[in-house]
Formats: sequence, structure tokens, C-alpha cells
Amino acid sequence: MTKTIYLQKIGEIDSGIVIILKKNLKWFFKNYNTKIVILPDQLPLLDSEYDPRRRQYDALKIKNRLTSQAIKNKFWRILGVLDVDIFSKYLNFIFGIADLKKTKSLGSALISVTRLRETFYRKPENTAQFEQRILKEAIHELGHTFGLEHCENFCVMQFSNSLEDADNKPHNLCETCLKKLENYLNYEF
Repeated sequence: MTKTIYLQKIGEIDSGIVIILKKNLKWFFKNYNTKIVILPDQLPLLDSEYDPRRRQYDALKIKNRLTSQAIKNKFWRILGVLDVDIFSKYLNFIFGIADLKKTKSLGSALISVTRLRETFYRKPENTAQFEQRILKEAIHELGHTFGLEHCENFCVMQFSNSLEDADNKPHNLCETCLKKLENYLNYEF
């Protein structure tokens, strides 16, 4: 049975970013009978998701709306991709957020590309590195939807609190996390 990960554009985002992410995720999931599909409609950002004091969007509010969409459409996995600065309750900023799986039939995750850009920090952009960061954070957040937690090994599931953290981790899973992912995906179907 083919499993589908849907990519959802949220707010104003360059479609090229999502197209490259689709190609890279297709490569990552090639051995898992998984299809990657970009949803045609863009999900708008809501004023109620914006915190004017912080000048950031509340990632959990956006992800909850994404989860509702996934439930309504019976999506197996959905990854929202947006280009605004996001935060969560206890962190000043985050690269992404995801469900840590309680059920296997549905999972939603969200990543923001804003702080993955060198230009956010007033540095020259490195396009290849930017694309790798997006891929790593997408795999990381999707990993949470498959029950993977943060990992201390040399693994994409390492927690990233800076660009340096994101750059220093690999784009693949360590042997322990890979085994967990394979067990999860094999058990599911």
C-alpha cells in the first residue's frame, strides 16, 4: 500500500522551495513505498495566529489547523511549509513542530524556512545549504510523526536550536532511529 505525505503551502511562500523539498523527500522516502504530493491550494495565515508583541506566529495554532485539515481529508501525513517566523510556548523561536505519534493513521508537522536562511542573520545566502537545512528539518519533524524522539546520536533527529546545529547534523537517521522508523512503517501496513 502506498502511503502519501502531503506538502501544504501556508501563507506566502516560494513554490520553488516546496518543489525542491518534494524532490528531496521523495529521495529520502524512496525505500518506503511513500508518495510525496504538493497540495494545490495555499492555506492562509490567520490574524489570530499572529502575536504582535513577539512579531511571530504561534506554531501550535497553525499546526492544529493543519491537523484539522488532515483529519477532514483523511491524510496519512501532512507537512505544512511556511515562510514566517514561528514560536512555541516555551521557546523564543522554532524551525518546526510536529505531533509525537499517539496513533499511526494520521500525523501533522510544520516547518518554517525563515530562520533557515542565512539572510535572516544578515549573511550571504548559500542556496544549496538552505535546501539541505529545509530537508533536514522536514525529515526531523516528519520523524516525530513516526514516533521518533530527539536523539543524541549523529542523526537528523538531533534537536536544532541554531543554524549551526542544523548544519552539523546529517540528513539521515542513525541506525537506532532508522530501525525504529522501519519497524513503525512495516508494522503499520
